Amino acid sequence: MGDGKTVWTRWPMLQGRGPDDWAMFAQVLLDKGKTDDALDLALAVLDHTDCSGRARVMASRVLHKDVPNWHWGLVRDSKRNQAYEAALRRVVGPDSLVLDIGAGTGLLSLLALRAGAGRVVACEMNPAVARMAMAIARANGVEDRLTIVPKNSAELILGEDVERPVDVIVSEIVDNMLLGEHTLAVHRDVVPRLLRPGGSVIPAEGRILAALGHDPTLESRRMSSHEGFDLSAFNRIAAPSHRIKVGDPGVRLVSDVACLFDFRFDEPDSWGGKAAEQSVTAEAGEANTIIQWMRIDLDRSGAADAVYEVRPRPGASSCWAAVSWPLVWPIRLQAGERHAIAAARTDSTLTVWLAG
Repeated sequence: MGDGKTVWTRWPMLQGRGPDDWAMFAQVLLDKGKTDDALDLALAVLDHTDCSGRARVMASRVLHKDVPNWHWGLVRDSKRNQAYEAALRRVVGPDSLVLDIGAGTGLLSLLALRAGAGRVVACEMNPAVARMAMAIARANGVEDRLTIVPKNSAELILGEDVERPVDVIVSEIVDNMLLGEHTLAVHRDVVPRLLRPGGSVIPAEGRILAALGHDPTLESRRMSSHEGFDLSAFNRIAAPSHRIKVGDPGVRLVSDVACLFDFRFDEPDSWGGKAAEQSVTAEAGEANTIIQWMRIDLDRSGAADAVYEVRPRPGASSCWAAVSWPLVWPIRLQAGERHAIAAARTDSTLTVWLAG
């Protein structure tokens, strides 16, 4: 967009038609790469007083394209939200300019403003999500202090999108394996380019942790004999890992914990190698998997609320999951014996296995 015209003047055949036709045409526009016009039209459908059930579903499909479902669970994780707000309160002041990378709903931006920041610039590369973040800023009366830039962080231009080097960079671009949302590449780019010397990065540090474990879901994920036929060969093409709920009472750690990788997000030059091998001490029992999870330190204050760890334990809850990396065969463990957990990473992928 940007030509000053409305979707109606760009597509005059829509005039005089109703929301059902608009919804169908919005899908056509989306398929042809006319994303902004498609979103304009889909939102107009939802706002129309005569919007039918069919039109609403079609418009919602257009608006939801490429919007991850985890957004809805993420904002409900109060522990996560409180940890971020506590860290922001420790570093921001009325003169602080904050950059929020991957704005999503804009919640971290709103927390930064409530913590006392003077101004926030937030970037969000998904067009529909960016629009909703703008609407949320208006709904909460902070549009004069919160700017949503519909760009990837790599496209931000200092002096244009961000008026000066920022005092704080805040983001939540980690996944269950820590790395999957390109958090390393993003910080390698934005920290030297957009953060003022001595500025703060939230989270300050991220760790990938692992232990030998027992995964009670493993048997239900594997094929054996079914209807009198041996289907076990199909297990050879199963995924090498899967998510497990951190509060599952059947999930057990049967060794001490190894730190496979440790990243200080404000010091990209310190990240070190892409391979790791760490020994763990076993408890007596049986292991059928390696359980891996992530920990983020929002800052280095040492405060109890500065740490958010997705460690499995009965009754735990998190918007993130732990990851199970099944062993080829279960192993019987004697208390005190040592086993080595190995891992390899790229900037956005992680592989974990039992060494030896």
